[in-house]
Amino acid sequence: MRLKIIFIVNKLSGRGAQQQLLNFIKKLHYHANISIFTFSNDAKEFPEIFKYERIKIHSSQHLGKYNLLRFKALYDCLSRESYDVVVTMGLGAALFFGRVTAPLCGINIIYSILNTFENFHNFPKMTGEYFDFLNRGVNNMIERYSRKRIYRFLPNSQKLEQKVRIISKKYPIKTLHNGLLTEDFEKLPMHKPKEAIKSLLSQIEGRPTIIQVGALDENKNQLFTLQCIGEIREHVPGVRLLIIGDGPKKAELRNWVLSNDLEQEVIFADQMNRIECLYLMSKSDLLVLTSGSESFPNVLLEAQASSLPVVTFDVGAAIEIVEKNATGYVVKKGDRESFKDSIIELLLDKNKATKMGETGRQRAFELFNME
Repeated sequence: MRLKIIFIVNKLSGRGAQQQLLNFIKKLHYHANISIFTFSNDAKEFPEIFKYERIKIHSSQHLGKYNLLRFKALYDCLSRESYDVVVTMGLGAALFFGRVTAPLCGINIIYSILNTFENFHNFPKMTGEYFDFLNRGVNNMIERYSRKRIYRFLPNSQKLEQKVRIISKKYPIKTLHNGLLTEDFEKLPMHKPKEAIKSLLSQIEGRPTIIQVGALDENKNQLFTLQCIGEIREHVPGVRLLIIGDGPKKAELRNWVLSNDLEQEVIFADQMNRIECLYLMSKSDLLVLTSGSESFPNVLLEAQASSLPVVTFDVGAAIEIVEKNATGYVVKKGDRESFKDSIIELLLDKNKATKMGETGRQRAFELFNME
């Protein structure tokens, strides 16, 4: 008899954590019947996951961030379908409602996949952290759960595991790194790009190319990379920076490029589907990450699986994903000189960059295979 598993999420956007969930489910469905309960019901957020036929998606129709009728919607779903396992994703309402509702519905296996520590065990400082206050109370109650109940915290990095262990000493915690779908990379050589992607490719072909992927926002900090490009081009003639993503900083970043005479070096590409992004990544020379904070940056893993060396700030699980000085460089956050020097070295020393890329690809599939 197949297990029935339900994942409880706050929303199904197309960002890293939700894409990782979809990749995970693509493998897991061979072993279990999978459902997702989301507190947001906007199918436009992540159409790929709504179209995936092997997932049954339930949602709360009750609007309002603190509408407790959402609790009833989840309770009705869990009690009606008789699930074997509940998995909560992230913090906030999903973590709180999932951990409270599952025991009430008699579900004895509860996993919580964590990708951040913020507000996990603190009193709320803002109105939006209301559910984190409730989660703090649940954290303290978990130790009193019946021994028949199997409860696990699954942080997605060792660094996060160490933080969680400080406050969670009496119940099991195990790191669950994000994983790669091997088939995504096996089919890349046969991929036929769309005309828009071919146009982008024509602008970087034959030129030393840096790629940066992520939402155009304050945290991803693409401005830091832009501020370095002027000096990098003095050492690396013809260098190109391909920025993939969309977000609130888009206009500001484009204006900065124009005002600093970098139109020739910087190419903006809007949000695109994952396979197109991976395709362009495979045609680049180097990937950079300059985020102010991260949990488990999938893009570092995907870059290495694409045989790219990486230069990244030491944020989140970067030091676990990248083997320092072997598959890329991990620099102190905001260290402009080390960041620029690392990029220049890898763009000029093709042999070193190639060796790092090959080592990174082998390491990525050995340590982070979705299987």
